Amino acid sequence: MGIVGLGAVGSAVAGAAAAMGMRVIATRRRPSAPRPASVEAVYPPSQLPELLAASDVVVLAAPNTEATQGLIGSPEIRQMKRDAILINVARGRLIREKDLAAELARGTIAGAALDVFDREPLDVASPLWDLPNVLITPHTSGFREDYWEAAVELFADNLRRFEAGEPLLNVVDKAAGY
Repeated sequence: MGIVGLGAVGSAVAGAAAAMGMRVIATRRRPSAPRPASVEAVYPPSQLPELLAASDVVVLAAPNTEATQGLIGSPEIRQMKRDAILINVARGRLIREKDLAAELARGTIAGAALDVFDREPLDVASPLWDLPNVLITPHTSGFREDYWEAAVELFADNLRRFEAGEPLLNVVDKAAGY
């Protein structure tokens, strides 16, 4: 499995994939950062072509930034194995949807599982709906049974921290975009 983006989501996916016996490689903006034990190798974004060519499954888990918008289009899909699967649980803008639909229709790759889209909900006229090798979910891959309880707990903890003048948790780096 190749994972594009090795933050919290990418690392969790890597752990699950490794537990199932998959060899996991990844790309991330800072490849020298500590590598999760479940990941065999971490490459810089410039080595995306190598990751695509080597992976049976490619999971997009990167944030939507200027550097990642349109990251996957026809040229990148054509670098993948013919029997590869592309999974996007990140942001819809990472994929050029028209390119993906065309390549899937041609059989360039085996299929795609898509939880996010450039515009949501996915337009009823999108050719992705009619492709037999596409699984579409309604942007719910990040939910878990206790999602709302955990979200409320985080909010309450951050409110307490804010009122006490303490550092907040899960702060977005606006310069980085995530």
